[in-house]
Amino acid sequence: MIVLPEIWYDEKNEVVRIKFTEVWTEEDIPDLFKRIRENVKKSPHKQLIGDVSEAAPQNYTKAHRKMVAEEAPSLGLDKIAILGANPVLRMMAKVLLSVIKKRLTFTARFFNTDEDALAWLREGK
Repeated sequence: MIVLPEIWYDEKNEVVRIKFTEVWTEEDIPDLFKRIRENVKKSPHKQLIGDVSEAAPQNYTKAHRKMVAEEAPSLGLDKIAILGANPVLRMMAKVLLSVIKKRLTFTARFFNTDEDALAWLREGK
């Protein structure tokens, strides 16, 4: 059974939110990115908060990283705030971000609180 992260558009803050909790695999990537794209279309600022505070450790295989790199440009994101990453999850997120940055220009930062992430995302709006 595929269990994807919660993904929704936060209208109040004009940001797409993803709450990662489960392990996701290569098989999940097409649907995951489809759902993210659907929500990014609603956002005038093309910004995302990825909450990994309850995320399960992932195993990013070479195929997984390649699929993410191929899908990422279709999102057209400008800013990504990563929320609640412990040192292990921060390192894992940096692996994916480095793969994505090869195909998409965006800014990403790590935050401990939702308030700090939102304040950063609001800068330059």
